[in-house]
Amino acid sequence: MLDDKQRTAVMIERTQANLAQWSNLPENLVKRTGLRMDKLNRAQRDAAMAILKAALSPEGYAQVQQINTADGVLASSEPGNPGFSADHYWIRILGTPADTGRWTIQYDGHHLGLNMTLNGSTMTLAPSFWGAQPASYELAGTAAEPLCGETVKAFAVIGALDAAQRKQAVLTTPIKEIVLGLGQDGKTLAAEGIRASSLNDNQKKLLLDLIYEWITHLNPTSAAAKLAVAKQNLDQVSFAWYGKVTIGNPVYYRVVGPTFVIEFAHQQGEGRFGGGVTHIHSIYREPGGDYGAQSGS
Repeated sequence: MLDDKQRTAVMIERTQANLAQWSNLPENLVKRTGLRMDKLNRAQRDAAMAILKAALSPEGYAQVQQINTADGVLASSEPGNPGFSADHYWIRILGTPADTGRWTIQYDGHHLGLNMTLNGSTMTLAPSFWGAQPASYELAGTAAEPLCGETVKAFAVIGALDAAQRKQAVLTTPIKEIVLGLGQDGKTLAAEGIRASSLNDNQKKLLLDLIYEWITHLNPTSAAAKLAVAKQNLDQVSFAWYGKVTIGNPVYYRVVGPTFVIEFAHQQGEGRFGGGVTHIHSIYREPGGDYGAQSGS
């Protein structure tokens, strides 16, 4: 389906340096490798998106589409900016696709950076950057809100805490951007905030629902084992918050467990879709397991 030139462009050696080249930045700020979606014909593009459909859950794939579309909406508001477009997303394959051994599919562009690593029947989606600007929009009469679940469920957790628990959860140091985003491979975060072991059953359920929201971007078969581990280790998870605790306000939150780190932050952008709750950055990582590091050699 691909010609020789395209095949050479999309297939990249799987080295740590190459894996780290994904980016969530606008295209005018970073040089990418691989194949850009608008340079593919319809059959090729459909085949590329079919890979994402297979790797992700229906909800995860829908969120990818919403983020892509959001960048098109952003482009329409700033027609002179070459960095924004619903079509300027890139796909590349690092390593050789096979039934055994690790290989990685990367799909990235503005506000999106997905690393789908396979090792036999095992798949991981870490690191994965999810962002949006605008964070909600209407197009052709249809409303969309990327990262809605990740927002609403986090406010449900902080809203369920009593005053003493909230004091533990809320950070005193201002944080307005994710810490473990682009270029932060191999780094870790302190488990600040409140530990799940001190929550009641209802509060634990709300926290687990939030964690599930992130893990279930992955296809159900691959996500099942990660969900089971998250539930088993729930008491070791910490939840931290910065900002007001009523929905509609810009916030930062962090969920840190033995096998994952989640960060979410509203950004203060500029222009028509700047500031407030219109611009989101978030990251999901698996410390020691990003790019499938624990899935084999």
